[in-house]
Amino acid sequence: MPDLSQVLLLAVAIAIGWSLGRWNRQPRDSGGSDDAQPSTQYYQGLNFLLHEQPDVAIDSFVNSLEVNRDTLETHLAVGTLLRRKGEVDRAIRIHQNLLARPNLGGDQLHQVHMELARDYISAGLLDRAERMLKDLVQQSPGWRSTALRHLLEIYQDEKEWDSAIDVGKQLVPKKGWLRPGAVSDDDIFRCLAHFCCEKADIAYATNDFHSARRDLKQALSYDRNCVRATITLGQLELDSGNTQAAIKTFKRVFNQNRLYLSEVLEPLHIAYRKRGEEMEYLSYLRACYEEYPSSSILLKLVELIDKHQPDEQAEVYLAEQLKRRPTLRGLLQVINFQAPKASDSARENLTVLQRMLTELLEAKPTYQCDHCGFAGHQLHWLCPTCKHWGRTAPIRGAEGD
Repeated sequence: MPDLSQVLLLAVAIAIGWSLGRWNRQPRDSGGSDDAQPSTQYYQGLNFLLHEQPDVAIDSFVNSLEVNRDTLETHLAVGTLLRRKGEVDRAIRIHQNLLARPNLGGDQLHQVHMELARDYISAGLLDRAERMLKDLVQQSPGWRSTALRHLLEIYQDEKEWDSAIDVGKQLVPKKGWLRPGAVSDDDIFRCLAHFCCEKADIAYATNDFHSARRDLKQALSYDRNCVRATITLGQLELDSGNTQAAIKTFKRVFNQNRLYLSEVLEPLHIAYRKRGEEMEYLSYLRACYEEYPSSSILLKLVELIDKHQPDEQAEVYLAEQLKRRPTLRGLLQVINFQAPKASDSARENLTVLQRMLTELLEAKPTYQCDHCGFAGHQLHWLCPTCKHWGRTAPIRGAEGD
């Protein structure tokens, strides 16, 4: 059974043959006969394809088809097919060959330049791609936006955050600047916020708290709901000894996106504990849990109740909440409470169950991207699969948070 690539190649061959039949027509007499006369190379291409030599067939087909405004799309389609197959060198050759033809100009020439830039990106020749894309930004209004987006991807991959921010700002609709924090159709504001967060992380790592704080505030000016900026800013305030500011900052996460509240429970606890206000923290968690029940909040609540309100109140509270919203993490905590008090035989059974639940929870992913579905045990602000920023969050449900 032929693979998909050969089927596609056959489709391209048919398209090229149809094009040849339409455009390679030579009049037999002064009356202008329309009989098609395909070239010898075209028949050779069919022969190569039938003998399962698709690579040679493609070259033959391309060579047999004249380059003009009517056949340009066919050449570009073949180049794109080769690039997707991973044969970037051959795609580059096709597009460079098109650029050498003097009968192309204007938007068609810019289109070929764009395809060649994409070839260079696929080949890892980012410097060449960057130069070509910058030329398109300057010379082609029609391709400007597409070129800027490819430049954004290049600077993102190269971690050139200042350049990425400059390009991102050029993609923002002018009216967007009247509404800081708004999100464009392609989440440019969200990208800009995360680029600033990347800069802040670099400054934070070198203890340059002033620059980090400035970059984080800039991130929030692009996207007021950027949880990452808020979490990092709260941690910065905590490390600086500003516990009250840290508490105030961490609390913003609840209003920005409650899915991420689990990410700040521990640093928020540290801030309250340093101020000697754990009971205030307990009250805050109770209010959060009533509005947004989650395993992480519940387990932190149980921890504080067990510490400050003994006599098995934590165990009773946990059991009551699990009746309302059962979760595996909550069940595991119940077993942790019960095991030390059980008889020897019961303790042995509980230990087995405890181990099974622990292994089950460890095997389950804790974070998932809501754009592509990628899941794992680590919070990636940039999804490794779909390359979208800020779309990975803690998983909710009986087996999650």
